[in-house]
Amino acid sequence: MNLKIVFDLDGTLITCENKQKYALHSILNSFDYIDPDKIELWWRLKRNGLNTEKALFEVGISKAKMISDLWISAIENFVWCSLDRPFKDSLPTLESLKVNYEVSVIILTARKCHLQVSQEINSYGFNEFIDDLIVVDPKEVIQEKANSLKRIQPLIYIGDSELDHIASINSKTRFTALSRGQRSLEFLKKMGVLHIENNLKFLINDEFISQLKKDQ
Repeated sequence: MNLKIVFDLDGTLITCENKQKYALHSILNSFDYIDPDKIELWWRLKRNGLNTEKALFEVGISKAKMISDLWISAIENFVWCSLDRPFKDSLPTLESLKVNYEVSVIILTARKCHLQVSQEINSYGFNEFIDDLIVVDPKEVIQEKANSLKRIQPLIYIGDSELDHIASINSKTRFTALSRGQRSLEFLKKMGVLHIENNLKFLINDEFISQLKKDQ
């Protein structure tokens, strides 16, 4: 039996905070809207469930829709993506799953540019320990992630947002959310996520992996 574990990327295996903040800062700078406190508040509002536009409106940024559209167009720019960093436990976890537990590892992410994601993953060293990279359309993230999970039938899917959670429900896939990424612990709980962790330590556990295999 080919046992598989699927990971989201942004906010799960790699950071997403600096990329999002600095992209917004650059856009606001061009409109003379620089206010570091507002950017920090914007990020907290996003972590608590608001989308980019609504969070901008809540912090008092005028032309929130226009700024949001510019941000969405820019966020996958190489300059901003270069600010992403793997979380300290990401590479060791992928290596342990592959080498010690003989589990196939798959990354399932919503991005516009497949090539850029592949280059990023190679730069982190993830490519040595993953078996597949699946990139879906951000505009159809729930449906496309759910379809991929149905096809893969992994032991577990690990993500960081309510969208990942819904995709897991729609595909009947076991799910654990990490609260270190796009959404806060409080918001994930409010969305009904039952299994929430702050890091990947829970995964590298003989008993846990054995139970996942039994439940498969």
